[in-house]
Amino acid sequence: MLEYITALERAIASGDCLWVIVICCCMLLVVAKATHWELLSHPRYRLKSIIFFLLATATLVLYTGGLLTWYTSGLVFLLLVSLATVFIHSSCGNLLWPCSSILRDASDFIRANELKRAEQMLNRYMQYFLDPVERYSYYLTQAAIASAKNDDRRSIELLNKIDVKTLNSAEKTRLELLRARYFTRLGDHKKALQIIEHLSDPSDEYSPQISLIRAVSAEFEGDLTRSSEILFDAIESASDRLKNADYFCVLNNYGRIQKIIKNETESLTHYRKALKLAKDLNEKHLMHVAYQNVIPSLVSAHRQDEARQFISKYRSIVDFANPDDLVEYYNFLIEFYREANNRNKLFETIDEARERVYPFVSRKEQVVCDISQLRMRWNGGVLAPAFLYQIEDQYPEYAELSIVERFRCYMELHHVLQRLKEDGRLILSQEALFDQNRENIRRLIPALEGHLDTTPEYCVFEKCQVTWDITRGKKCGTDDYDKERVLRMLEDIKEIHIIHGNYIEAFNAGLDICDEALGQKQYEKMWEYTQSAMTEVQKIRGHPAEASALIRIACYAYSAGKHDLAREYLGRFERTGVQISHSADWIQGYYIGLKQELSSGG
Repeated sequence: MLEYITALERAIASGDCLWVIVICCCMLLVVAKATHWELLSHPRYRLKSIIFFLLATATLVLYTGGLLTWYTSGLVFLLLVSLATVFIHSSCGNLLWPCSSILRDASDFIRANELKRAEQMLNRYMQYFLDPVERYSYYLTQAAIASAKNDDRRSIELLNKIDVKTLNSAEKTRLELLRARYFTRLGDHKKALQIIEHLSDPSDEYSPQISLIRAVSAEFEGDLTRSSEILFDAIESASDRLKNADYFCVLNNYGRIQKIIKNETESLTHYRKALKLAKDLNEKHLMHVAYQNVIPSLVSAHRQDEARQFISKYRSIVDFANPDDLVEYYNFLIEFYREANNRNKLFETIDEARERVYPFVSRKEQVVCDISQLRMRWNGGVLAPAFLYQIEDQYPEYAELSIVERFRCYMELHHVLQRLKEDGRLILSQEALFDQNRENIRRLIPALEGHLDTTPEYCVFEKCQVTWDITRGKKCGTDDYDKERVLRMLEDIKEIHIIHGNYIEAFNAGLDICDEALGQKQYEKMWEYTQSAMTEVQKIRGHPAEASALIRIACYAYSAGKHDLAREYLGRFERTGVQISHSADWIQGYYIGLKQELSSGG
């Protein structure tokens, strides 16, 4: 390199501009070779290196040609040094202004649970993110917003826009772990596990994330003991390290698993630790999660006064001008009062939520919220006729929703109207709505099938849910449907869940097959899947899925003429201590009907 510098000095002194260019090119190649050609081959450095080379070479040529004074040359030299410093700083993974400021503000909005403002800011300044490092951080932040809005499919799509070739090893590891996390939330546990197994020597800072993925996978396999052990080990190993949102998730999930296995004391202890950490981190979304776990746990421990104090504390952190905050807060209260069977507070809270939230959301969001409230009001026994009339008036607006949203709104309405019809409480105008809605459901089936064809394989929960929606649509209000195809589709759902490691969901899908076979009077198939369920339920003792499953198995056993077995499983449900009021209305119907049949000597 020294000889090139000497030759460059002679070329400048002699005023040979062409020779200056040749020497500069040779020096570039020497530097590139010394860096194993990464300087020119790696997308992260290539553009910056070429820009700096051209500017530096142009400066030397102009100086050699006598077009720059010593004073001007000094200023240009300082600018080149500054530019080199900026390029090196950026290439090391550091963000430059204004991107650094934009992302910092967006992150602050996310921490404050102001997701719309965060998204609007990023969309407004998207054109500023030109550098690979900047685009990497931009897409990570957008993916975090999408995930916070429960749109993990979009999170994966955003991460797929990142050019992996521009990343260093640490950035690649972070990206892969995020992909694994989103795959887990989408139901593809096998893909998530494959990702973490192929990570090349991840640092200790990623241990909580890896443990979370493994623990959630074990839980979906029904192995609560292994899930608990993984999380406990993660807590122990991270006790001396800096606490972050990943560590919060470890604490929270460990508390949740302990609650499932009836260790209430240990559960509450870790829920409290998670709440303290959420406050320390000043992450509003984490605070929502923590309060929503601590409060019911206090109620379960018969610490009612303390629970009321925490409800008051929870309310104090809610920004009543932020719709995301309001939805989180009121959804929790509605579920809380429903489980407490406090109809007065439930009705009051539902009305208050509607009054508070609706001024901040779009008309589309309002009509979707109304359908959600329809099911809440029905399940809570607080559905007033006036509210149903309102749903009837705005029914044409549901046609403007997406295919999946529209179908599910129609099905929610059908459920309520069907029950009213069965009870003889459906008025004449609602009869017409009932028929029209049922026909609209059937017409949407081809569109749902088209949507299913375009759903990526990794969106396991979505694929299975849409498949189930199609079966519901085919059966809606008629006995004249392709019964064998519906059974095959339900069997496909079970198989898909098994393939992707969702054994709990596969177990529930097996019970759905029992239901369908019973309805079709295919008693042999019903009993075949019931026997499988009796074996599988032994593996998920203590899991939340167990309680309702025991009622369903009891019902199928009774239908198969095995009344003693039905009594056994009904007794097992009652010994769980789970209140039947916490179950879906159709499960409650199974329970009540079975109790009546068995008590009458059946």
